[in-house]
Parts: sequence; structure tokens; C-alpha cells
Amino acid sequence: MKDRTRAFVVYVVLIVLLVAGGRVALAADADSGVYKMTAKPPTDGLVGSNYTPAYAVNQVQFWHDFRADVVEKELAAAKKYFGISTLRVYLHDINFFQEKKVLLANIEKFLVICKKHGIRPGFVFFDGCHRHEGIYLDKPAKPIYGFHNSRWAQSPQARDIDKDNLEKFKPYVQEIIRPYRSDKRVLFWEIHNEPPPGDEYRDKLKRAGYKWAKELKPTQPVLNCEKGKGGWGDCDVTDIVDSHVYNNAWGFWEAFSKIGIEKSKGTVFTEAGARWKATRRIHGSATDVISWLEKRRASGKSTPGVYLTWELMVGNSNCRWHWVDNGHKRGKPDPEPEIPWCGLMWADATPVSLAEAEACKRYVTGKSGAAFFESFESGAKGWKFFGVKHMGSNHGLYVPHRCKAVAGDAKWRDYILEGKVLVNIPWKRRNAKAPVYDEEGDPTAGFLFRVNKPGQEFEDVRCYSVFHTGKKLVLGKFEGENWKELASYDITKLKTKSRLNEWSLIRIEAIGPKIRIWFNRTHGDPEKGLRIEYTDKNNPILSGAIGAGSFKTTAMFDDIVVIPVEKK
Repeated sequence: MKDRTRAFVVYVVLIVLLVAGGRVALAADADSGVYKMTAKPPTDGLVGSNYTPAYAVNQVQFWHDFRADVVEKELAAAKKYFGISTLRVYLHDINFFQEKKVLLANIEKFLVICKKHGIRPGFVFFDGCHRHEGIYLDKPAKPIYGFHNSRWAQSPQARDIDKDNLEKFKPYVQEIIRPYRSDKRVLFWEIHNEPPPGDEYRDKLKRAGYKWAKELKPTQPVLNCEKGKGGWGDCDVTDIVDSHVYNNAWGFWEAFSKIGIEKSKGTVFTEAGARWKATRRIHGSATDVISWLEKRRASGKSTPGVYLTWELMVGNSNCRWHWVDNGHKRGKPDPEPEIPWCGLMWADATPVSLAEAEACKRYVTGKSGAAFFESFESGAKGWKFFGVKHMGSNHGLYVPHRCKAVAGDAKWRDYILEGKVLVNIPWKRRNAKAPVYDEEGDPTAGFLFRVNKPGQEFEDVRCYSVFHTGKKLVLGKFEGENWKELASYDITKLKTKSRLNEWSLIRIEAIGPKIRIWFNRTHGDPEKGLRIEYTDKNNPILSGAIGAGSFKTTAMFDDIVVIPVEKK
């Protein structure tokens, strides 16, 4: 009896251990198993952008002509300057069906490079935007000048759509996901970008693709977006609210974020704004979006992941033009934009805007490399006004005629000053009264640097100035009541018009008596934006604060940053 009792006890203990072991194993499997929706998705808190290398006109060329050295350079710079930790990357069924082994090998190469730089990409399978025909693997196409996304490839192309055979694309989705279904290097899988509303075939493809992906039980979320009343956002076949917003009407951003919390799936803005077009500052630039995120974080709210300014690189995709730039349809393409509408970095992997880089890096790392930064999203703190008691500062600083604003430290010596300026000329309207100025000269505005002893009168200051008139960029020097032109550059010869009533980007480097000035760099610019180099040999001003000034206009200023520079 004792032997039986002892055997029974041993048996029970073994069963308990086996069950316990099974439970432990099941719990482990659950932890590493299929993704479950949560109000705090893995995209939260991340900053990224959509990625196609600068050399590629579209995603088909990227994966066919995969240049690992270029990808390495661009991703290293994205991490260095912006703290980028994720990218949204488009695939294409053409590459899969015509050179599967090449595509799969290149995806692995790409993931190796991403991991090296601490970047987790998400991949997009299908897209309903732009060119629905004319894209071929063996017929490389050049970008069409002035045409936004001129060669971007819908997936699938019209010729490959068979409404009675959705299943033909199942291998495309599953054979790419399967080897990576639990790979932590991949952040998400997105089935269909912006399927056109009312397109029954693409809606079915979106739903079928989600089902195919889920059959593999990936540990990553599977995404889709759908256009509703507020724009591109939630649908019933997405694990995260996948939103696209191109404005700075923050009510939309807040609404999509709220939906993600309420539905316990979270929100990610896979297309998070772009820069402005002309005087309309409504597209949600990188600094705008980061400011919105900082305010949410400070208030204890969720911080959705964001993919800024549509794309990482300014390049052959031609997204530096706005989609409303349609001069190419009339045989007269729009000129190069003063500032790219989309793209965080130039093709040489340097930032378009140092202010944007500072905002992103500071948000991601909590560390600042700037002596001064101002995006005017919360007024104009730390500025002193001269010539007027108050200046408007709603999403920019408005400086009236013969007035100046000054900020910073008079002890600053060697630094880079960068900012955006818009020389505002009132539009001619019937019976409208334009301002009347009793002084000669063209309307002009720009930045002051190495500012000392500013007074209420416009000329009462000792500093350097960099102003532009739309035709001429001028480096000058204020000495009390006297102003002298030191150097100038004819900006009418640039590929961009540098128009008034348009934003222009000015970057100034002052090291000792040497001054260098960049203005409205364009894609392929042989000078890379460098317009003036000058050494002041006559009593140079070697230190001072910064400022902004206007003459015969109320100019707008935005995204101002000062970065200290050590002498080499």
C-alpha cells in the first residue's frame, strides 16, 4: 500500500511538473507568439521617415538596383543627425515575381544595415498611389523634372490586376513575411497604403493580405489604412490605427490618437506632415510635429510614432515638389522649390534643416547640441523687440518694417545660425490699400548675427546682416547708424526663383573673421547652397547675439537654431 501511495505521489508530482512545465512553455510561446493589439504599440515614441534611397525613382528601382554602400551612408546619417529609429519601406510585387531571390537577398542585406544603426523598418506590400501603369523592371525610367513622385509605382500595376485571382499575390506576402515572422529587426508589416476609396478590388486585396499575413502568426503588428471623414486612419483590418496627416490642425492628430487609445490598438502616423507651400504653413513640418509630441509627452499622454516629411531623402522621387506643382503638364515645369516640400536629408546625407535635426535628436535622446532653438510653437520666449513693443509669434515671428528682434548671448563667438525667412509682399487685391513707405529700396528681410548693443532705431546696432530681396542676397555690416554692403550674390541665376512670399532658408557660419552663407540649396546644386564667402579684415565683429530684421515689409521668421562651432 505504501508502495502504491508512493508511486501515486510520484505520478502526481510528475503530472504537476509536466503541466507546470507546459504552462511555462505556453506562456513563453505567448510572449513570442502572434501580435496582440495594445494601446501601447511598439511604434510609440519612435521617430522615422519613409525611405527610398536618393538615387532611386521608385521602390522597384531601389530593390532591383540595391546599393548597400549608399544605404549604409544614408542610414548612418539619419541616426547621427536625427536619431531616426524606424523607417517605412515600400516593396513591390514586380520585384518578387521577376527576381524573387534577388529581392529576398536584398531585404536581408537591408535589415543587416538597419540593425547596425539601431533602426527597425516596417515594410509595405501594396500601394494605390501614383503611376498605375508603365513601370517595368527591365525598363529603368528617369525622373520627370518638376513632377511630384513622377515614377512612383502603384502595386500591383494595372496590367497585373486580375479581379478573379487575388490569390496570385498570396505568395508575395507570405514568402516575405514567413522567414521574418518573429524577427525583432522588423517593426511591422503594412499590407496596403492608401487604397482608393470605392475601389472594390483594392479593398479586397487589403483584406486578403491582412488574412494572409495573420495566417503566419507574426509577432509584429499588421497594418492597413482606410480613408474616412477625418482622412486616412483606422479600419477593421489593422492592428494599429494607421494615419496620414498633412497639416498642423492638431485636432485631427489628437482625434486619431484618441481612437487608438479607445480601441486599445494605439496610433502610428506613417505619413506625418510635410513642409509648407508658399505662405500656407499648414502641412505639419518636422519641427511642428515634434513640438506637438513634446506637449503630449509633457502632459502624460501617449506619443504615437511618426514618419516625418513623407520621405527621408531629397532625391529622384521628386517629392521636393508639391503635388500641386503641375507646370510640367503645360510644358513649363515649376522651378526647383526654395525649400524641398518633403525630405529630411540631401543626397549627400546632410540635413536640409539643422533646426529639424536638432528638434528630432533632442526629442529622441533628450540631449541638445544647440545653444539656441526656436520654432515659435509656444510664442517667442527670450526675444527682445526693438522699434515696436510686440511682435506676432503664432507659428513664426512677424517682424514689421524697420524693426528687429534679438535673442541669445552677446558673448557667443563662433557659431552657425540657421533659419527660414519669408519676405512678405501683400497680394494685389482690388481696392486694397498697400502699405506706403517713404524710403527708397526694395523690400528685404533676413538675419542679424554677432549682434551688440541694439537700440530702438533700426540702424542702432553693431552686427552683421544677411538679407535678401528676391533678386539679391546681401551680407552687410551695421556700425552704429552706418550700414555697409560687404558682399552680395545674384540669386536670380539659381534654379529656384527665390520668390517673395515664399519661404527661404538661410544658413550662416561665422568663425573668427570668416563668414560663409548658404541660401536655398537645391537638388544637384554644385555649390551645395554656398553663396557667399567673406573675410572681414576691417575691425571684425567677433562675438554677439542673433536677430531678425525687416525693411519695407512685415517678414516672417521660423525654425531658428544656433549651433556652437569650435575653431579647427
